[in-house]
Amino acid sequence: MIHDFPLTEWFFYAVRWLYGVLGNSYFLTILIVTLILRLIQVYPDIKSRQTQQKQAALQPEIDKLKKKYADNPQKLNQEQNKLMKENGIGCLAGCLPMLLTLPLFFCFLAAFRFWGYEQTVKLTYETIENRELAQETYDSFKFLWINNIWQPDSGFAAVVTPADTVATYGSSASACSCSGSSKSIGDLVLFHKGYTDLRGNYVSGEQIWQTFVENGLAEGEFGSEGMKLVQTEESQKKYDELMSVYKKGKNNGWFILPILATGFQFLMAWLGQRQTKKQNPGAAQQPGMNAMMYLFPVMSLFICMSSTSAFSLYWVLSSVFQIISSTIINRLLSKKAQNAGEITAK
Repeated sequence: MIHDFPLTEWFFYAVRWLYGVLGNSYFLTILIVTLILRLIQVYPDIKSRQTQQKQAALQPEIDKLKKKYADNPQKLNQEQNKLMKENGIGCLAGCLPMLLTLPLFFCFLAAFRFWGYEQTVKLTYETIENRELAQETYDSFKFLWINNIWQPDSGFAAVVTPADTVATYGSSASACSCSGSSKSIGDLVLFHKGYTDLRGNYVSGEQIWQTFVENGLAEGEFGSEGMKLVQTEESQKKYDELMSVYKKGKNNGWFILPILATGFQFLMAWLGQRQTKKQNPGAAQQPGMNAMMYLFPVMSLFICMSSTSAFSLYWVLSSVFQIISSTIINRLLSKKAQNAGEITAK
């Protein structure tokens, strides 16, 4: 969508551009974008882990302060903040990865949803104009066990986007944008930039819209605020007839990506808690840490079951990259701290 939250737009333009550069490969596009985003998060991740190491080293001093000011919480808080400041530990340093990850997560989720909208609109247009080309496009949506990467990896999800879902494209309820503002179907980048099909032919947004209007699927003058998809029983029946040439049913996937996303998120949380205990074995378990260990994996399960398989694939790859990079960073920092301890001992 254009006129959306800037970060969402940038992500969308980036994946759209990469998709063309990489020979229309969805997997390579998602893989490279995921790797780039993970690399962006490496530096704040390193700073966060360095802060955690410093906090672990200060734990004996913090314990002394807790005993000394057990009856004066306000003074305890002041002295703890003073101790942290003297040792160069910022209050928000340990939260940087989370502060960066969450906006990226929601904006990338929105960008993938918009991309899925465009692919469905494109397939519908080609089904009307050129069934042979449309079949090639539909075949390109297949990924391993998933029939359509723009539908959820779920045994309950329709292989082709249902008519009632398509009819909501452009509404504020379906946009899931970071801005939360009301959207129009005309805000899809596809209608402003057009696209190049698998055979190298350019198709303009106006051409797509006029075809939709002529076939009773849309109404409103192209480029106006009145552009909208028709939500009548007749138009939805027309859409269903068009898309009936593709495999139908409630078996787009087998829940594999949502399960993988949940498993990797749980592994990531477990490894994080294990590293914290290793750095600071004497520290008390913070209330709510066990709950958070299960919260994000459960969230991942439900989000991936209701989102496109393309986003689920991104989330799985992102989790894998994060586990690998975190393991490497932890080992390097531990080795550095060990070497520094040996030098101090000498």
